[in-house]
Order: sequence, then C-alpha cells, then structure tokens
Amino acid sequence: MRKTILALLIASTLSACALTPPVVDTKTELPSAWRSDSVSDISIGRNWWAQFDDPALDNLISAAEAHNQNLVIAAARIDEARAALGIISADQLPRLDLGGKAGRSMSPQLGSPSDSYSLGATASWELDFWGRIKNTNDAARADLLASEYNRDAVALALYANVAQTYFNLRALDQQLVIAVDTLKTRQESFQLRKRRFEGGVTSELDMRQAEVELAAAQASVPGIEQNIAKVASSLSILIGQNPREMIESGVARGKTLKQISLPVNVPLGLPSELLVRRPDIQASEQSLKAAGARIAAARAAYYPTISLTGLLGTESASISDLFSGPARTWSFLGNLAAPLFDNGRTAANVDGATARQKQAVANYRLSIQQAFAETQSALIARSSSAKIVAAQQLQLDSLSRQLKLATLRYDNGFSGYLEVLDAQRSLFQAQLNLAAAQRDQLNATVDLYKAMGGGWKAKG
Repeated sequence: MRKTILALLIASTLSACALTPPVVDTKTELPSAWRSDSVSDISIGRNWWAQFDDPALDNLISAAEAHNQNLVIAAARIDEARAALGIISADQLPRLDLGGKAGRSMSPQLGSPSDSYSLGATASWELDFWGRIKNTNDAARADLLASEYNRDAVALALYANVAQTYFNLRALDQQLVIAVDTLKTRQESFQLRKRRFEGGVTSELDMRQAEVELAAAQASVPGIEQNIAKVASSLSILIGQNPREMIESGVARGKTLKQISLPVNVPLGLPSELLVRRPDIQASEQSLKAAGARIAAARAAYYPTISLTGLLGTESASISDLFSGPARTWSFLGNLAAPLFDNGRTAANVDGATARQKQAVANYRLSIQQAFAETQSALIARSSSAKIVAAQQLQLDSLSRQLKLATLRYDNGFSGYLEVLDAQRSLFQAQLNLAAAQRDQLNATVDLYKAMGGGWKAKG
C-alpha cells in the first residue's frame, strides 16, 4: 500500500511538470470608433443578403451553399482535421491489443521438436508527465477549429462573390435594355432623316450622321450580350451548376437593378468586435494557438518517455491445454526511455516549431490589419458610391432635358442635327453610367457586409 501511495505521489508531482505553450504578445491598438455616418446598433444576421430583398439572389446563394466545390473542399478539410484529432486523442488513453502465437522448435537441451502456443491481451499506456500528448491534442483541436473558421471564411467570400456577380449581371441586363431602347430610337431617327432627305427637307449630312449613330448603337448590343454571357457563366460556376444546366437553363433573374432594396444602414458595432466577427481572424488565432502547443510538445522530447505495459494470457505446449491447467501467464512492466544523443534533432524540432509560431503571430497580426483596412475602405466606398449615384442621376435628368431642348431647336430650325446627336450620345452614356453606379453601390454594400464578418461569431 505504501508503495502504491508513493507511486501516485510521484506521478502527481511529475504531472505538475507538464510543459505549457509559450505566451506571445499579440496586442494590437484598435480604434475606439469607426469613421462613418451610417452606423446601426442592429446585429448582422448570417443571411445578410436577405436585406436586398431579392428571392432570386436568395436562391442563388442557397444553390452555392449546396453545390459549390470550394465549400466541398473546405468541408472535407474539416473532416480531415477531425480525424487527426481523433487519432491524437486516442493516445491519451491506454491501448489494448490481442495477440497469439503458435510455433514449433527444437533445442539441444530437449533433443526433440516441441510445440508452443500462447494467447494474451496486452495493455500499454504512455504516462504523459511532460504534456507531449496533451499539447499535441490541443494543437489538433485548434487545427480543427481553424479549419471550421476557414470554411466559414470560404463561405462568406463565396456568398459575397455570388451577390456581387449577380448584381453585375443585373447591371449588364439593364445596360442591354438601355442599348436596345437606344437602338430602336436610332433606327427611328435614321428612318426619319432618310425620308426627310429623300423629300428634300434635310441634307444628306444629317442622314449620314444619323446612320453613323445607328451603326454605333448596333455595335454596342453584341458587346453587352457577350459580357452577359461571361458573367452568367461565372455565376453558374459559383452556384455549382453542371454543364447541362449552364447551357439549357442559365441563371435565373429576379428584381431589376432599380428594384433591388438597398440597406440604409449597415450595423457596425465596436471596432474591437471585428476580432470575433471575422472568421479569417478567428482561424488565424486558432492557428497561433496550435503553433504554441506544438512548441510545448516539441520541448517534451527533451524528457524521458515513461510508459506502462501489462500482459495477461495463457501459454502451453499443447493447444488443448491452452485454456486449462496451469497455463496462465501475466507480466507488468514499467518502461523509461530517455534521450541521450540525437544529433540535435530535438533542438531542431523546437526551433522549427518556434519559427512556425513566429509566422503564425505575424499572420494573425496581418489578418487584423487587413480586416480593419478592408472595413474602412468598404465604409468609404459605400459612402462615395451613394454620392456618385446621386450625381449620375442628376446628370441623367439634366441630359434628358438637354435632349428635349436640342430636338426642339433642331425641329424649329435654330440648330443643326449634330447638336441633337451630341445630346443623344451623352444621354446614352449617362444611362449606362447610372446603371454601373447603382451596381457599384450594391457591391460596396456587399463588401461592407463581408468586411464586417457577415454575421459569423466566435465558436464556443
């Protein structure tokens, strides 16, 4: 009994010597508030894209979540990390093996061949006094969390990409409508100028100018249609459509660009909350924890490995006597293996683990810097895009009025047709520019949602 108590005391004393990961300073000075005039206290939901109120967009993102191959890869990496954790966790518990042997041998002492049979169960357990297994297990657990956060980061980037590609597509659709309407107007204008020229009312120059503008309008339509096909194909890949669906079904549309709702305010919260809202920052933090745990695990190699092995079984010269008579055998062993000289292998492993921790610290700090830079840029872009849309709308209204006045002056003989053509060209370009500005405003809002972490929170 005294020996048992003494052994337990020694074990508890040694377990207190378990190595812990080194502490690193990752403090970063953060701003106290955002520079923005569109701040809301409402939390961001994970399905932030619903704020745009377009069922077609909701369906596209649901399809991407179910079929996108990048998400499949990220999910498989989570499974891989979970399996690795399971393997390492198993080392924390005793291992039980069953073995048997059957043989025939001869020795000079016996003078004749003899048989031998044995069957037994062996239990082995490494006593993790220095924390090697525990720290390796902690590192694997952090790797698992990092893989889950990386999957969230991939999903967030995917959803943002789907939304922005969809908005790009709807902008091109709107520009195609503008181009087709302009083409119809130019065709009517050309036919009118042609009839007036044939009737001797106007000059050939007016007719040829109208013809040039008609050709330009005709050329603009195929270019936009080509861009629509490219963007639609990109969107098909994002949502995981198979080649048949790409060709036969295409991409479903919902609301027009003008009908899509634009959130007035995007909830920002405190800058410090960004650290737990961005999955990429959380993934970097878990990778940093894993790197620290691996340093402690590597340092444990400097110390002896202590393990216990027990055997319980039977052994006999006859297989019929294997389970009867005095055939039972047992053994209990304590094993100690201490490093003596390894040519610097352990030191090199510790140095390598330390270097990887330095990389993880730098990557963590860099992820924070990038997060705040992206968020501030997105805030500025959203504010600027709203001003640009307002200015483009004002320009469009003015040009519409200018075209009416130019047409009126031409019809009453106060100016040439060139003045009308200039007004038509400017109005057409302004309409295209407004569609692009509305697209940019929607995309800037998506960038802000993405920069703010898209509704994700730290796990646990």
